[in-house]
Amino acid sequence: MPQYNAKMTLNELVYSVIPNLNTAERLVCNTLDSLIESAENPLDVFKRTEQRQAFNLELHRIRMNIKHLLDRYRADVDEIMRKNGGVDGPVIEPDALEADAIQSAIYIYQHVRAFQRGEQRHPIPRR
Repeated sequence: MPQYNAKMTLNELVYSVIPNLNTAERLVCNTLDSLIESAENPLDVFKRTEQRQAFNLELHRIRMNIKHLLDRYRADVDEIMRKNGGVDGPVIEPDALEADAIQSAIYIYQHVRAFQRGEQRHPIPRR
């Protein structure tokens, strides 16, 4: 997955960043669900439930900002989708909130991958 920089194309956002964020979300939510189901201590259930709520809120923020960016590039997104990713589309120029959302999406995915490799102790990234 590419690091966010000023040279990211719309194709990379649509076919790399967004799908990888979705993958990371599934892994984190499944992990938290398992921890909640297996918890015997009510405080553990409470803690994991709060973590899931905070993670979902962060995902919502990221998705709102990425949606805003995609709306601005709607015609280009439509062309990329019609050509099944066969064109790169323009280099995106996100505003500050959109750039932060892209960087957060990349960070979440990288953290989750590190968790899968055993390099992180927790599936949820801390910012």
